[in-house]
Amino acid sequence: MPDYFNKSRKEVGPELQGSVLRGILGSAAGMFVCILALLLCWLCRLEEFSITLLLFVGVVIGWFYRLFRGRRSKAAAYVTVGICTVLTCALWAVALALLLVAVSRAQLTGADWGRMGGIIWDLLLLCVGLGLMGFFFTRRNLLTYADWKKGPWHIAYLGGNGASYNLLPKKLPTKNPPARFAVHSRFAPGTQILVEGNTLQWKKRLRKDLVFSVHDIAGVVLGPSNGCNVLYDKNYQVLAKFAGSMEHADLLLSWLLQQDIPIDKVPDDWRSPIETTPDPEPAAHPVPCQQFTLRLKRSARIAFTGMGGALLLLGLAFFLAAGFPAVTTAGRWAIAVVELAAMGISMVCLRIGKVCQVAVDGEQMRVFSRFGRAAEFSVKEIYSVSRSMGWIILYDRDYKTLAKIDSCLENPDKLKEYLAIYGIPM
Repeated sequence: MPDYFNKSRKEVGPELQGSVLRGILGSAAGMFVCILALLLCWLCRLEEFSITLLLFVGVVIGWFYRLFRGRRSKAAAYVTVGICTVLTCALWAVALALLLVAVSRAQLTGADWGRMGGIIWDLLLLCVGLGLMGFFFTRRNLLTYADWKKGPWHIAYLGGNGASYNLLPKKLPTKNPPARFAVHSRFAPGTQILVEGNTLQWKKRLRKDLVFSVHDIAGVVLGPSNGCNVLYDKNYQVLAKFAGSMEHADLLLSWLLQQDIPIDKVPDDWRSPIETTPDPEPAAHPVPCQQFTLRLKRSARIAFTGMGGALLLLGLAFFLAAGFPAVTTAGRWAIAVVELAAMGISMVCLRIGKVCQVAVDGEQMRVFSRFGRAAEFSVKEIYSVSRSMGWIILYDRDYKTLAKIDSCLENPDKLKEYLAIYGIPM
């Protein structure tokens, strides 16, 4: 962690440090839940599943440790959660053995008790080993919570997103960032981070959006190529995450440099734009009236037509096969379902090449989807354009989707020139 950050920020108050007692209580609650779940799985004859659950005992106990706001210390968290994980696995094995002895009606001799003790010992070692192994491989969330002053670094270096997910640009744009822009994901529709003036909004799926100011950002951590970049506040809490593969990520990095936000391990080739004010909105000016229609490429239309024709022939073949006397009633129903599906998909494919297009008449645009649904709007309503998984997505000022255009257009440069007339980069 850089020293300038340690010197420039105040220490967090004791109310955010957590408590050792609450951590022990939370871990004990996690122990109870895990033992109960393991015994229920065994009683329901899910022995293999209960053995697999031993790998996730540390995750559950760690979650309860964080839920009860345990001490935010790496040593305290590891010792508390580690001991409770071992105790859970051991107590479950002993409880299971005692339960089997209690329900057994046979009279056990001394030799039987000796063999039972050996089995219990082997089961105990197996359970404890699986529990410790699971705790070691799933301790990342607990480490992020306990080692909270390095939490953003742990999150930034999380892998699993691909080797080129966070490839950072070698150089940043020399022009000043616009007053309003969005950082899009290239692989999924929607937006991730919206920047407007000094306010940022982080949009997260299935979670509430987070809105914060540039003054709330204490620093930025640049992760490796398979990690992510993290914006954090003075309490080392994550404000937003983004990747170098996202569209306009270079604009966000340039904007952060311009705002004098500390960036950990910033490359030497990165330079902040000279200007200190954002570029103004493009001024309105008269534009020539244009009228044209863009359809799919001829190769794309032939591909959809060929696919539709093949599925249509397949549906006819299934129709003829259903008439054979050797086919049972159940077989005829199955063939009918497949036939209807093939016929329906073939009709859609045959229709796509005809209806999927973009029609421009002056300032009005009509975008027809692959299923023939039309979206009509003015080109002045378009504020941003992004490309994502074979689509050209048009957004309005609130970054809501106006239309999705198939990228297999016969003349995409004409659409690009048309949008450029109105100051919309594509």
